[in-house]
Amino acid sequence: MNKLIRIGIVCFLISGIESYAQTGIDKVKKVKESTFKEIEYANKLLEETKGKTKQSLIEIDVINEKLKKRHQFIVNLATETSMVEGSIGEYEVEIANIEAQVVSLKSLYAGMIIQGYKKRWNNYFIFYLLAAENANQFYKRFRFFKTYSGYIKAQKKKAESLKSIYGEKINELEKRKREKEGLLKSTKREFAVIQDEGNKKRRLVNELKGRQAEIEGQIKEKERLARRLDNEMEKILLAERKKLAKGTSGSKSLTPVDQVISTDFEKNKGRLPWPTPHGVVTGRYGEHQHPDFKSVKVRNDGIYISTVQGEIVRAIFKGIVSKVFSIPGQNYTVIIRHGNYFTLYHNLIHVNVKAGQTVEMKEPIGKVFTDSESKETTLYFQVWRDMERSDPETWLAVQ
Repeated sequence: MNKLIRIGIVCFLISGIESYAQTGIDKVKKVKESTFKEIEYANKLLEETKGKTKQSLIEIDVINEKLKKRHQFIVNLATETSMVEGSIGEYEVEIANIEAQVVSLKSLYAGMIIQGYKKRWNNYFIFYLLAAENANQFYKRFRFFKTYSGYIKAQKKKAESLKSIYGEKINELEKRKREKEGLLKSTKREFAVIQDEGNKKRRLVNELKGRQAEIEGQIKEKERLARRLDNEMEKILLAERKKLAKGTSGSKSLTPVDQVISTDFEKNKGRLPWPTPHGVVTGRYGEHQHPDFKSVKVRNDGIYISTVQGEIVRAIFKGIVSKVFSIPGQNYTVIIRHGNYFTLYHNLIHVNVKAGQTVEMKEPIGKVFTDSESKETTLYFQVWRDMERSDPETWLAVQ
């Protein structure tokens, strides 16, 4: 293969490697930065609960989420460093190829000098030019030697320039590698933090184990509240069905507008905004054992989102408010219909919507209540389709 073509291919490959490697590194970096923000937010939540009279499971759940994020943060650091090191290795291979091309061109150039200048330029060049039959031939012979010599020199300079350019890129990547190695050293500090937070969690767990009957009572109370909310939701769903059955057409299907909303809601699964601008899931959907209290079984028909005091609650999608109500001894609950989908928001104060009102995506509907004793700010959130519940986290976008 022509040497110049090979140089071009090398340049193309390096360009591709650079673009691919940079894209991958940037993606890992964004995930790492996002994880760090989540850690900082969890710290903020824990800071707000300082000074409370009693510890609770929610505080342990926040710590568990933070520990999970810290481990993820360390993994992202290691991944990013590994990708940088891999890209450096690839660059070094390609630089070696360029160096080989430079050596080859130098050899070709040296051979041309030896053969051309010794045998022709030194002894015969003038005679060769003077032997031209006419001025035009003289000029062509002169241009041939000049062009050939200049061409070889230009290609040699070009190859050396490539070597210099990509040598600089290697230096840049090595610099980044040193930076990442420095970040990896910081993982030792991260592990120390994890150990400290793990110790704190163990102390909280031991304290709460002495109050296990009380904790189990709190969980049972949550489940009773969930049953009452479910009953309210089922009443609304049955009422909606009766409305459809009494329609002028006698059809039990959704109106065209409701059908569009329902279809749009379904299409956006996994991309819908959170019901609070910020938050940490401290109670996941389904039935499971608590990770730190094996004898405690938790069942959630929705999710619990812990957030900061004063946080707003917003509709996750456009729809119509079906009902606003308050269970005695509890705060407000808002239910919004999105076609044949429904979303439920519980533990609200300062509710600013009413039944029958149309709301848009991310429109504020109230604020999350903050308990004065526990200093915890937690929203209970559900997603229903007809008479069936589903895991709300599967509908929400990754923060």
